[in-house]
Amino acid sequence: MTGPIAHRSGGVTGAAPALRTVALVKQVPREGGSGDLGPDGRLRRTAGEAEMNPWCRRAVAQAVRLAAGPGGRSSVVTMGPSRAVDVLREALACGADEALHLTDPAWAGADCLVTARVLAAAVDAHTGADVILVGRSSVDGNTAAVGPMVAELLGLPFVGAALEIDVAEEDGVRVLRTTLQSDEGLRSVQVALPAVVAVAERSCQPAKAAADTWPGTDRVRTLTRAGLGHAGPVRSPTRVTGSRRQTRSRTPVLLSGTLEEQVERALDLWRSRTGPSAATAPASPAVPPRRVGPSGRVLALTGPAETAEPRALLGEAAAIAAHFGAQVTAVVQPGTDTGAFASWGADELLVLDGDAARPAVAVLHDWITAHGRPLALLGAARSWEREVLGRLAARLDSGLMSDLVAVEPRTDGTGAPRLAGTKPSGQATLAEIDSLGPVQIATLRTGSLPLRTPRAVAGALPTRQVDVPPDPALQAGPLKPDGDYDALERARTVIGVGQGVDPQRYAELEPLRLLLGAELAATRKVTDTGRLPHSRQLGITARAIAPELYLALGVSGSTRHMSGVERATTVLAVNHDPTAPVFAQCDIGIVADWAAAVRALCAALAKRGAATGERPAEQGD
Repeated sequence: MTGPIAHRSGGVTGAAPALRTVALVKQVPREGGSGDLGPDGRLRRTAGEAEMNPWCRRAVAQAVRLAAGPGGRSSVVTMGPSRAVDVLREALACGADEALHLTDPAWAGADCLVTARVLAAAVDAHTGADVILVGRSSVDGNTAAVGPMVAELLGLPFVGAALEIDVAEEDGVRVLRTTLQSDEGLRSVQVALPAVVAVAERSCQPAKAAADTWPGTDRVRTLTRAGLGHAGPVRSPTRVTGSRRQTRSRTPVLLSGTLEEQVERALDLWRSRTGPSAATAPASPAVPPRRVGPSGRVLALTGPAETAEPRALLGEAAAIAAHFGAQVTAVVQPGTDTGAFASWGADELLVLDGDAARPAVAVLHDWITAHGRPLALLGAARSWEREVLGRLAARLDSGLMSDLVAVEPRTDGTGAPRLAGTKPSGQATLAEIDSLGPVQIATLRTGSLPLRTPRAVAGALPTRQVDVPPDPALQAGPLKPDGDYDALERARTVIGVGQGVDPQRYAELEPLRLLLGAELAATRKVTDTGRLPHSRQLGITARAIAPELYLALGVSGSTRHMSGVERATTVLAVNHDPTAPVFAQCDIGIVADWAAAVRALCAALAKRGAATGERPAEQGD
C-alpha cells in the first residue's frame, strides 16, 4: 500500500499505551581485532577483542527509548558463548530493564537460520514484545538476514533500515512510523505493531557504557536449549567449510620528492597500468546458450533493468543453470524493462504485479509449491532481495548464503546440486561456505561479478504473471532517490573519501572529480555520519566495485573498507600519515595533505589535457 504518510519523530506519541521492546544483539570483533575464522569455521575470539556490534548499539538505544515511561519494559537478548554475556551487561548499564542470554554448546557455529529460530522462540515465549529491534547488519559480515528470518518465523512484518522511529496509536491500532534508508534512497513507512525493525546506524546515538558501570551477571537470565524447549539435533543448513586470507597482488610504490613530482609520477604509473601497453585484461565470459523445454530451474530475483545488477546476476544464474542443465527464471518487479533479459541469461520471466516483500514471499512460495522447488534462488545483496530471500529461506528450511563475492556450482556425493561461495569475513578473511539445504539460496554482491558477454537470442521470452497483494500491515510513501545508486557499479574512476577529508571542504573535490569523470565513494564512518549517502559506502558491510582507478583520499586503509575495492585495477592512496595501513594495500602511494594533493592533481591533469587536446572526462565514461 502506498500513499502519503504523516511522519513525526520523537518516540511514543498520542495515546499509545506502554510498549514492550526487545533488542536482539550480537558480539563482534572489536575494531582492530582480526575477525579471523578458526579451522572449524568459527570466529576466533580473544578476551578483550569483542564488543557489541555498532548497529546493535542503536537497537538497544531505541529499545530503551521506546519503552521509557510508565508500564514500558525493554529487554535485550543475545545468543552466544559464555563471554557474550558482556554485551548484555553493557545493555543493562545503558538502561535496559532485563537481559536474556541464550547459550548452549549445541548452538555453537549456528548459521543465520538456526540463530533466527532460537531468537524467535525466545522472543515468542519470554518477551511479549511489541517492537523487536535488530541492527541493520554487523561489521563481521553483512548478512542482514536474521531480522527478516525472525519476522518470518514469528509471522510479523519487517522494516529496515530505520532512521527516525515514532510510535503512535491510530484507530485503536499501534503503528510505528519511520524513514527507511536503502541503497536506492529514502522512503517513509508506517507499519502496524507488532513488527521487527532493523535500525540504521544514523538512527540515534549508540548505547555505550564504561565497563566499570556494568552490573553483575546476576541480572542476566540464562536459557539453554533444554530451557527453551528445543529437542532433537541442531543442524545448520549452511556451513563454513574453510577460510583464507584475501590474496592481494598489489606491490605498493610509495613515492618521494616534491608533491608535484609525486603527482606526475603517480599519473604516469596509473596510465602505464591502464593504457594500451598494460597487460590485456581477460575477456569477459559469455552468457551460456538459452535453454528451452522442461528442466530444473534457477530463480533470479532481479532489480531495476537500468542498473548493472540484473545483467551481472542473470549472467551468473545462467552459468549456474548451465552446469546443472537447468533454465533461468527471472523474477521481475513491476515496471521493469526486460528487453535485454534474454541476452543477459533469462530463459523465462515471472512477473510480479506488486513489490510488497511479505506478500511476494507468500506468492513465490505458493508458485514454488505448484511448480516444484528450484535448484537455486539468487538475488542481489539489496534490501528487497535480502528480505524476500531471508523469508523464503526460513519457509523452505534451506538457509541463506549471504553477500557472496563469488559462487561456484557443484554436486555432492549423492549427485545433488550444491552451490559453494566465498564472502568477506573479518579484517582480511574470505569465508568459504556452502549449503546443505534442499534449495540453494544466496544473495550476491553483483559488483564483484563479471558482466558476461550477452548471448544472441531471438523471440520473446515465455512470461507468466502473478498477483502480489499489498501488505495490510504496511503503508509506504514514495521513494526519494538517493542519487544514482548504481553509478559506482559503472564508474571507471572512483574517489574514495575517508575521515581524513574535512566534510566542510568536500566542494574542493569537485574540480578533480570532473577532470577524472569520477564518482564519489566513502568509508562506513563517513556515510554513518550522513556526510555522503549510504549508497556510496564501500567495504565488507557495503558494496564492492571494480574501477580502473580508486583514488583513496584520507582513507586509513581498514581492510573492512579495502575489501570493497579488491578488484580495482589501480589503487592510488593519498594520506598525510606515512604509517597509514592504506599504503600497504595500494599500488601507488603519496604521502601528503589531501587538499594539497587534490590541487596538484588538478593542475597536472589540466596541463596534460591541454597538451594533448583532451577534454575532461565525462562522468560514467
